[in-house]
Amino acid sequence: MVSTERGGGRGWVSLAVILAGAFMAILDVAVVNVAMPSIHSDLHTSFGAVELVVSSYTLLYASFLVTGGRLGDVVGRKRMFITGLAVFTTASALCGLAPGIHILVAARALQGVGGALLYPQVLAIIQVTFDGPERARALGVFGCVVGVAAIAGQIVGGLLLAWNPLGLDWRPAFLINVPIGLATMVATLRLLPPDEPLEPRPHLDWRGSVLSVLTLVLFIVPLLMGRDAGWPAWMLLSLAAAPLAAALFLRHERRVAERGLDPLIRLTLFRNRGFAGGVPIAAMFSFSYVGFMLVLAMYLQIGLGFSALRAALVYTPNALGFLITSLLAARIARLLGRHVLTLGYLVAAVGLCSVAATSAAQGAGLGGWELALPLFIAGLGQGLGMTPLIGTIIGTLAPRDAGAGAGVVTTTLQVGNALGVALMSLMFFTVLGDGTSHAAYASAFSQVLPVAALVALTAAFMVTRLPRGTGASGNALLERLPGHATGFAYSMYLMTGGRIGDRLFHEILGQVTERREREIREAPRAAGEFLVYHFESAHHDAAWLTYLTREALAYGGGPVPHEAERRAVIQSQVDEIRQRQTGGELRPELDPELLRLLTFALTNYPRLLPQITRMATGLGPDDPGFTARWELFLQQLGDLLHAGPPITSLPRASASSGGQE
Repeated sequence: MVSTERGGGRGWVSLAVILAGAFMAILDVAVVNVAMPSIHSDLHTSFGAVELVVSSYTLLYASFLVTGGRLGDVVGRKRMFITGLAVFTTASALCGLAPGIHILVAARALQGVGGALLYPQVLAIIQVTFDGPERARALGVFGCVVGVAAIAGQIVGGLLLAWNPLGLDWRPAFLINVPIGLATMVATLRLLPPDEPLEPRPHLDWRGSVLSVLTLVLFIVPLLMGRDAGWPAWMLLSLAAAPLAAALFLRHERRVAERGLDPLIRLTLFRNRGFAGGVPIAAMFSFSYVGFMLVLAMYLQIGLGFSALRAALVYTPNALGFLITSLLAARIARLLGRHVLTLGYLVAAVGLCSVAATSAAQGAGLGGWELALPLFIAGLGQGLGMTPLIGTIIGTLAPRDAGAGAGVVTTTLQVGNALGVALMSLMFFTVLGDGTSHAAYASAFSQVLPVAALVALTAAFMVTRLPRGTGASGNALLERLPGHATGFAYSMYLMTGGRIGDRLFHEILGQVTERREREIREAPRAAGEFLVYHFESAHHDAAWLTYLTREALAYGGGPVPHEAERRAVIQSQVDEIRQRQTGGELRPELDPELLRLLTFALTNYPRLLPQITRMATGLGPDDPGFTARWELFLQQLGDLLHAGPPITSLPRASASSGGQE
């Protein structure tokens, strides 16, 4: 991980640096979309071959994202970010100098690998650098940058092609990345804090990496190339083999976890209903968004003969709408919760249907300005649906899983992109048939675009099925409790040392009805994140101890010591607790504020003691009901402490006397 104190000025400097790399990677994808007709004419190749320039990047990018995220966890996120930047920048230079289509496709594939190495580190660094509201703001800025880069790429590409510096035609679309990449590498080396390797270093699941790449290749290649290739038998066999490869991958991941090693993807992440429900929503959003951008580009540039610059200017209202709601999404999310996504996808669907209706009404006589308002409306919805989505999906992931989780999320977005490109273009050209007139293109566009709107509507419906209490900003139940309740929750975990935590609250389970437990399952998972994090990291004490003390001291309000001091204090405390069977009281030097809060809670709420001190034999951390019981306890604790008097002075009773009542 990157060794930074949470948030603060240094954290925002780090954010600015890593977002520059993310901006470059996303910008390049959009720039190439505008340059496709120019590449087609300059290299004298088929349009299908030019499509491969786009798809080769997408394929390698999606295939290596999970591996890239895990490599960041293993060898360090800063190191992998710089490596990805170097590969991406070098590949960009090769693309710009490519003499023919084959070299260009190969260089684009290498570019995809570089993007897959650098992009997951962005989300992972945000996850481990920021907490709570600051993390929500950082994720909002990230979503805004991604969205703006995706749309600004259309405009930048159009301007570069219109300017045509040195008569290089489409090549500056790639060469522009070289100075940006070099500058970002220098800034990363100078401004980003050094990596702090995990101790012990996590196991890298190479076999899982190969199986994940194989699954995505078998699935994505036929979708991207099937139309131009005429759907030969080997492509159909490839599609049929993809589910088998996926099953082998999942089986392998379970076995790796059972052996106590680190799998490529922690399948326990999908027990979090917010994460599991957000993944398909992400795929649907990217399908709708990228599919819409693709058919619009083909309609304007190929069908109506717009220049690259003119087509880029048509996109401008969409970019403006996206930017506005990206900046406002966090505030709206505080009012609407997860339904900010519902609103976004509904507005996007309305905008897309309006674009299709306007195109149908104008036909071959479309000038472009008629689409300004519909595209602006669509952009408003897309910005509102993109920015909070990222926080919803990864906001509750433990820092140690941040890299792999970010890889899953971004792979999902890329798989959605691939599906959008393949299926929307397939439908577009199927409806178009042999038509070549402006009217034929307008008709095909108007008939196919509502499919993207329908997918957006489906995503809106699925948002309503997310767990109640899922917030777009990733806020947990703990963040909504009074400060002293939060401090007590952390101190209680410290008191039990974590090692006996899996037996804690066992008796509560018998008191919870099936209906009540189902409701608690739908509560924010992040309420018990720090405890669940320990279970998922049982073999990596140094990692979870560092995380735990940083979080505990930050929420408890006490001073935050140096990293090494944190480790020494908490390690000593936990070593002592491990020799007992019923936990123990906190040492004063750990954090006086936490000790005071613990003493206060035990003194004033003795009816909590049976739930705390009865350490009957419990179920293991893989028990699916554990998270439910933990969240139930936190909810009860929050209700009790919220109704109690504020802490104004240290209670008379000591922690030990409180524990004897």
